[in-house]
Amino acid sequence: MKLKDRHPAVILFFFAAVLVLTLSTHHPAIALMSLLSAFLLRVRLAGIRKAARSLPYLVPMTLLMILFNSLFNDRGLTVLFSIRRLSVTLESVLYGLVSGLMLSAVMLWFQSYNNMMDSGRFLALMGRRLPVISMMISMIFRLIPESVAHGHEIEMSRRALLGEPKGRFRLAGAIRMTTVLMAWSMENAIETADAMRAKAFDAGRRRAYGRIRRSARDIPPMAAMALFLALAAAGALAGGSAFLYYPFLAVPTRARAGWAMAGWLTGSAALFAVPFLADALSVLSDRIREARRQRADTDPFVTAMVPRIKSGGPQ
Repeated sequence: MKLKDRHPAVILFFFAAVLVLTLSTHHPAIALMSLLSAFLLRVRLAGIRKAARSLPYLVPMTLLMILFNSLFNDRGLTVLFSIRRLSVTLESVLYGLVSGLMLSAVMLWFQSYNNMMDSGRFLALMGRRLPVISMMISMIFRLIPESVAHGHEIEMSRRALLGEPKGRFRLAGAIRMTTVLMAWSMENAIETADAMRAKAFDAGRRRAYGRIRRSARDIPPMAAMALFLALAAAGALAGGSAFLYYPFLAVPTRARAGWAMAGWLTGSAALFAVPFLADALSVLSDRIREARRQRADTDPFVTAMVPRIKSGGPQ
């Protein structure tokens, strides 16, 4: 991933921008673009198999949000069906669907963030100004995958000792595994705190472990992302991000008039596509550099002799 090779500030700015853009408006177009871009980035970083593993819990979560919003919100004029006094409307279903898509997109963005921004790079970026907060955030991000992996080990050990089949689920076993996992996580946190205190973490200002430096290559992607974000923000402030769910689905007149909606959608789509644009520019620059290298490696004497050989002249 070519965006991963840039300075951590560039990566952090990109993910902060896409998360703010995703959560700032409750628009169906932004929810779809954000989810599609996050899924494609996840495929680009981890592969199609690992990206597809997120669907078994993202799809039920979206369906639950649709169900809860439809049951507890009867606003809207387009009634789909009624169950006694409960009316399920198209507007409430679409609102729940967009909420589920936004939450799924945010979770996929965070997964890609974990692949592109490891704890060392984050500590090198924020460790000097906010040492305690940056350490806590990096520990939290590290604790989640470690807890999941340790939970799988506990479950496999328990099934091996008791001889239970793999597909069988019991509530008592799940509660026991959760208790063991919580005890392990607290013990691990205490051991980590003792180790950090023994290494004099609170002795004063510390130097970052990774040698990360800014370069001129970080300016173009940062400037492009700032431009795209400014365009999307200008379009949103002009009313281009407005969308009505209740009492009926509609796009307000102020959003359709002028350049607001077009500028907002263009800036948002360009911001979501920054990683893929970086990949395309990197491939193009590599091909240009390879073509120049091949031309430079050719001997001028051989180049001058080629037309004579083709014409059958004296060699």
